[in-house]
Amino acid sequence: MRKHHFLLSCILAITAFTDGSQQHRNTEDVNDYFEQIRHDPSSLAAFLTGMPKGADLHHHFSGAIFGETYWNVLTESNGWMQPYTIEVDTAGALHKAPWIHFATLSTESRFDSLKQAFLRKASIKDYDAAAGPSDQHFFSTFSRFGAVARYDMKTGMQEFKQRALAENVTYIETMLGAPDTAIRLPAGQAWEKSLTGASLSDSTNVFNILNQVYAALLKAGITNTAKKFCYHQDLLHQQAAIDDSVFMLRYQLHGNRNEQPLTVYRKLLIAFQAASMDSLIVGVNLVSPEDGVISMRDYSLHMLMFAHLHRHFPHIRYSLHAGELAAGMVRPELLRYHISQAVLIAGAQRIGHGVDIAHEAASIPLLDVMRERKVAVEINLSSNEFILHVKNDQHPILFYHSHKVPIVISTDDAGVLRTDLTEQYILLASRYPSLHYNDIKAIVRNSIVYSFLQPDIKERKLGQLDSAFIQFENKVMLH
Repeated sequence: MRKHHFLLSCILAITAFTDGSQQHRNTEDVNDYFEQIRHDPSSLAAFLTGMPKGADLHHHFSGAIFGETYWNVLTESNGWMQPYTIEVDTAGALHKAPWIHFATLSTESRFDSLKQAFLRKASIKDYDAAAGPSDQHFFSTFSRFGAVARYDMKTGMQEFKQRALAENVTYIETMLGAPDTAIRLPAGQAWEKSLTGASLSDSTNVFNILNQVYAALLKAGITNTAKKFCYHQDLLHQQAAIDDSVFMLRYQLHGNRNEQPLTVYRKLLIAFQAASMDSLIVGVNLVSPEDGVISMRDYSLHMLMFAHLHRHFPHIRYSLHAGELAAGMVRPELLRYHISQAVLIAGAQRIGHGVDIAHEAASIPLLDVMRERKVAVEINLSSNEFILHVKNDQHPILFYHSHKVPIVISTDDAGVLRTDLTEQYILLASRYPSLHYNDIKAIVRNSIVYSFLQPDIKERKLGQLDSAFIQFENKVMLH
């Protein structure tokens, strides 16, 4: 009996070795084929369309929905439009002339031209630099469709699912605004004034105030807001038929860094609480332009807020938009600390954008820390090009890669930017020839490794991704 077991073990080991060696040869052959086609746009696009792409980890819910979808929602629900300003609103709103219901608008000859005008306002479609700075245009789009995004979130979620399946993406972490609450803090406190513009040298005083604010908000019942949000989000998730079998969607809740200190903290506290209650909410973030007046003034304060909340919720993960800046946007000295404070003070597990890394006061030691702590960088190539005018060799992606900092590729706002994850990989492959197929494959794998999924789910997703790559490579070699 022992002899039979020994022989079976030998046969299985030889089979595994043979299969592994064959797959290694297939991977090398695919790498050679990839180098042959990387300068052929059509062949490269076909290759990367079929390639498994793992996850999209830097993904804003409302900005990822295409303008055509918002237009269809407004049409089907008989929403409103102000045809002179191209503003839109949902069916339940109350408006007077010159606002027009879509039912009336759809009978007019200008319906199609107004649709195109809306798409230009709600995205970068046909963008003309004469219309104004690209970053201002980008961030202004969100006010165009915000109400519609909240009105029919289920449609947006179904759009994500269908697009992900079509381009071999199996997981998305999308960002949603954290809910607010009517609860307000006791009158007569000088907390807001004391927090505004705080620096790292004020950290002791900041933590003392935040401890008081934290206790006051809990006493006032802010936890109920988080519970209600979790209930409604879980219900919506079910209604949208996101069942995890072929596609997974999880949520990061975010605060707006351009609001006043106590508002930012209140929303972040709700976000951390919700993430601690609901497995569908996997992380927390901060959004809005990093060069805004309030976000620049309170940047260090916000990092201290995350450090403080981490003490209360040590198991909650968070990614931070940091370094979404380029030379000339702010004074040079203001480019030198955002990423380092996000990593070293706030303790972020991932960084969004990270474009100004080379301007950090101690960039090389910071890169070493990021490598050692495995702090991944979410690279958004189309977004960085349009908003910051940073692309090709000006982009720090190879700087990160050469220092072995983990990289993931993501879309940021696919609907606004009129893109998808496949195009981001096309840009990666065509702009950076030093990154070979094996490098790109490793970057895809990073999107699962550095996701905020629970460990057991992450392990299962990695197994599925590895199997998908074997099938993909075998299929490529057949052709």
